[in-house]
Order: sequence, then C-alpha cells, then structure tokens
Amino acid sequence: MAKQPIYTDRMKAAKQQLMKAGVSKEEADAMMDRAGWDPKKLLKDPFFKPKLIPQDSGLYHTFVSAPPIVFKQADNEVIHPSKTAQAQIVFGTDRGDSTRSGWGAKGSQRCASIDLVVGRMSSVRNGKGPKLGADGNALVDNSFVSDAARIYISQLTDIDKNFGITEGAYGDQNQRSGIGIKADGVRIIGREGIKIVTGKANNFTGLGMAGERNSLGGKIKQPAPPIELIAGNNSETKEVFGGLFNTPEMYNNLQGVARGENTVECFRDLAEIIDEIWSAVFNFMIYQIIYNAAIGPALSPLPAAPIVASAASAAITAHINFSLNPLYHTRTNKTMWELNHLQRAGYRYVESRNVFST
Repeated sequence: MAKQPIYTDRMKAAKQQLMKAGVSKEEADAMMDRAGWDPKKLLKDPFFKPKLIPQDSGLYHTFVSAPPIVFKQADNEVIHPSKTAQAQIVFGTDRGDSTRSGWGAKGSQRCASIDLVVGRMSSVRNGKGPKLGADGNALVDNSFVSDAARIYISQLTDIDKNFGITEGAYGDQNQRSGIGIKADGVRIIGREGIKIVTGKANNFTGLGMAGERNSLGGKIKQPAPPIELIAGNNSETKEVFGGLFNTPEMYNNLQGVARGENTVECFRDLAEIIDEIWSAVFNFMIYQIIYNAAIGPALSPLPAAPIVASAASAAITAHINFSLNPLYHTRTNKTMWELNHLQRAGYRYVESRNVFST
C-alpha cells in the first residue's frame, strides 16, 4: 500500500464513506492507492464519481470545515452570511480595524460602509493564520494589511490612512468618501477600453455654477485632480551623492509623466536648434577656409596685401551675416524652447501637471 501522507485521517473517512455508498473494500483501497492517499489526485481517478464525494472533504466545491476565525462584530454591523464565514459582506459604518477606529467610532451619522472581505488574517504567522483562543476560536478585527483581499466602500473615511498609502504628490485624502481595493493581484479589464478619470462630470444640468460637488457638498477646487501611479508605495525625495567634488543631488521619486506629443515636439524643436548651430559652424568654417586660402600668398615674397585685405573684409562680412547673426537667433530660439517645453507655464511643457508616477 502506498505511503499515507498528511491526508491519512481524512482519506480514511473518505474510504468509509465510499464503502457506505456501495464501493467494495478492495475497490476503495485501490482508489486510495492510486491517489496516493491524496484528495487532489483522487479527483482524477477514473473510477471516482461525484456522488461518492466524502463528507467534509471540500472536493467538487462541497462544504468543508472552515478555520474557526470569528469576526468581532460591532453592534450596528450586519454580516452576510455569518461572522465565521471565510468570505463576508459587512454592512456597517466606517471602521479601519477595531471598533475604536474609523468615523463610525466617532459617532458619525454619515459614514455608512460596505466591506467585502475574504480570508481574514490569512497572512499572519507566515500564513498559518491567527492563534486560537481557549475556546478554540480566534477573534479578529478588520486588518487592511493581513486580510487576504477586500473591496471597501465608505461614505466617509480616511482611505489613505486605512490602507497605509504614502502621501504622494498631493498628500493624503481624509474625510471623504472612498473605495479601496486590495489583494495580492488586482486586475481591471475592459474589452473595449478603460478610462481613468478625475474631476467633475460633464453634461449634467441643475448643479449650479460650481457644477458637481464632492460627497460632503463641498466645491471641487482642482479642475484636474491628480492621478498618481506609485510603485512600491514610496514617494519620498531621494538623494544621490555627487562624489568628492560635486554636491549631492535631490530628486523626486514621484514625478509627472512625460506627455507624448509635447515630448515629440520638444525633441523636434531641439533638433532644429542643433541644425541651426551646425549650419552656423559650417558657414564659419567655409568662409574661414576661404580667408585662410587668401592669406597664404601673404606669407610668400610676393606683395599680396590687397588680396589679403579684400579676403579679410569678405570673411568678416560673411561671419557676421552667416555665423554671428544665425547664432544670435539660435540663442533666442533656444530660450523660447526652454520656456515652451521646460517651464511649467509653457504651453508645451513635457511633464504632466496632473499625472504622476514613480
């Protein structure tokens, strides 16, 4: 008979259930041996039938004993299906962790919440879950850090504080309605597109001169509230040491993203400035070559003063018209390039003022 692993007790019970269902002892033993006493492999056995599923095995999505984890229910909370279920929907008021937390603990009458959560405290003790008490149960509060996954909706909450999110470019958002989604992996899929939009809604009437307001009835002051993409939950300013002779440099880890068309125009304008500099240098070299060729005879015994004077005059005029003057205009173009593309007030500023990423 195959070696019996950690599933021994459960599979012994499964064998008894199979025999009660009419399977002979020999056939039940053969099925257990083929499965290596492993319920996962038992599902693949060609002789296994769903109607022979043993009780409390969990196979084929049947009921199985859940870990005895009990949620500490507040007086105003309604839990579906029960406070011991591994997947719950909790209707109540804003609550970050214990009943002493959140706007619900402060007695707010406008902080209704819906908390969809699975796997309470699943990550504690290296994934073993919370320790059991003397009564065989583990009493737990909300844990936005240790619960496996959740979707949290609240009428009034400190959403960044509850989920431990860095301040970012515009700081924490407090005392507002909020929705938080957290899991090991979050995917948002749109078959025909996804839009991430901030700010007021369009095409609505009857909202007054200020238009749409926030959940508290206040004005939305920013015409384009920020979008922040923060990898690693870190938006702190970083320092780069410049070495022995250079001063350290500070730079923001969270920066405005580059905007495509503006960046393309920036490089295109820069390429034109480089072409202008190249043309000025090229013209300078051409006329300098002509002048050098003219003064060559001056180094010989022949009298060449008139030739040199004429060549020098022509070279000076050419340098002014085709080198100095173009370089002056190039300098002006370079200044305008900086104003348009590298200054926040520029109409072609390459960095987004509203979308940030790390």
